Amino acid sequence: MASYWDGVRDARVTRRAWLRALGAGAAAAGAVAIVGCGKSGPPPEPTSRGTTGRANQPDILNPGGPARRGGTLATANAANFGTFDPHLGVAVASAYFPRVYNVLVNQSATKPEFLYFDLAQSFETPDARTYVFNIRPGVKIAPNSLGVPERDLDAEDVKANLERLMTDAATNQYGFAHQNIDSVTVKGSTVTVTTKLPYAWLINRIGLFFNCIAPRELLAGDLSRLSDKTAGAGPYSLVSVTEGERATFVRNPNYYRKDENSGAQLPYVDGLDVRVVFDRATQRAAFQSGQIHAYMVGTGDEARSLGNVPIARDPAFAYISMTMNPMRKPFDDPRVRRAVARAINRSEYVKIVYGGDAQANGLVHWPLGSYALAAHELEKTYQPFDLADAKALVSAVGGIKFNMMFPASTSIEEHGQHLAIFVEQMRAAGIEIEQDGQDFGNWIDNYHGLKYESSLALNQIYETPELPLGFHTSGGPFGDRSYVQGIGDPDIDAAVAKANMTLQLDERRVAVHDAQKLIYSKDPMFLPLVSPYAYMAYAKSVKNIAVGVGTTNYLLNTYWMDV
Repeated sequence: MASYWDGVRDARVTRRAWLRALGAGAAAAGAVAIVGCGKSGPPPEPTSRGTTGRANQPDILNPGGPARRGGTLATANAANFGTFDPHLGVAVASAYFPRVYNVLVNQSATKPEFLYFDLAQSFETPDARTYVFNIRPGVKIAPNSLGVPERDLDAEDVKANLERLMTDAATNQYGFAHQNIDSVTVKGSTVTVTTKLPYAWLINRIGLFFNCIAPRELLAGDLSRLSDKTAGAGPYSLVSVTEGERATFVRNPNYYRKDENSGAQLPYVDGLDVRVVFDRATQRAAFQSGQIHAYMVGTGDEARSLGNVPIARDPAFAYISMTMNPMRKPFDDPRVRRAVARAINRSEYVKIVYGGDAQANGLVHWPLGSYALAAHELEKTYQPFDLADAKALVSAVGGIKFNMMFPASTSIEEHGQHLAIFVEQMRAAGIEIEQDGQDFGNWIDNYHGLKYESSLALNQIYETPELPLGFHTSGGPFGDRSYVQGIGDPDIDAAVAKANMTLQLDERRVAVHDAQKLIYSKDPMFLPLVSPYAYMAYAKSVKNIAVGVGTTNYLLNTYWMDV
């Protein structure tokens, strides 16, 4: 995570801009970047939604057929690209890693029954620590300017990529690979990955786009050449990129995948034209005039105002949270943590910040579907808003006053609104806050080093319960006591460890629920607030858009353009 946040700080990419950029990137892929399934009381329906699919399949937005080949899909981005190195990029380029490279296998965050087999055509688990991936033949590298032969990717490529992640602390997934992978071995067309302990999230994590598999030739020599050039076996190739302006991609003529229904080679679209347009009003005007075919809409109201065009409405996996350091006063007292929790009225964030286009989060955020506790359980039992109880607790401990740091130098649009609401909610309960706005870099450094009493914290995208639960453990989410440290309770540590080591899906859901309930009984020190919905608008000419399976949508290339 240190490398992740360092990258964000160095690139000066705000979270909101990144989410929008990912949405635009997904539109270029014919999919939505931030996707999930709402459970309770969703806001008004989008103008158009995907047809209901099976639990183990994506939904389809704006279906049509028969598919046609051709056309260039134009989209707008709200942030810069950054590096196209598939293991280092954190900005908009990361939305295109699966466009030019491949993953082994990807598991949907919102429909975990749905697995997308890419470079690996199957895998086996002979025991709880061993995964044997069978590499698909014929995944052929695209024509490129980096001198990489147009050959099939193989098991040695997988080994080279995973070893980079395991040993290079600058990569985004170093923490995952270094902490969890024990060894990577190759035998013929198989790659065997052995984990240090049984690890429930291995398939989820290894299929993230920061773990894309590049040809091993790219990982030798001058890696800086990967900043604006690519050579992969994905559906597209990067032709050119001008930071702050645009990037262009063309269809990979060597792409291995075919449409399961028609047998036609994918992708159908000839190319992608990705433009950098920071102002959403300008994006909207370009969309309405037909200059671009998709853009991420700011609100549900704006989405509905566009008229009869395909709109995907999907929840974001990111959120803002309140973090209390239980190693410092006053948060070493569970009554203080409980008072803060009882004073939070999440419905105000939903209404004021997002106009109803959000839902309240528990310890595991609601976009993670069945891993999250039900809304009625949260409201009535585990995190009720109870101002009278909060005031009584404040009185019982003789008053509550604390310092709260936050990243004042960011331009995240909703952060200031969260801050104002939170301060007022605490004031209503009799809790005094000393506001401590800090430069983004200083905030990250203090957050990493636990040099704070409390923080109104930004959080990256979490597609499994692993890290949200990890915040409550003695070692924190990364086991190294960085950023956030739990209350030091061995029962919580054991419950979270059990969830992380339970491999069977149904049993793991129960373990995740049990861990959350136990944490609530001990008065948690990390409180996610709400996760919003994101809206993506598409031109009517874009057909068969896969939605509803989270960022797995990036990998599905059966969309086409009626041109």
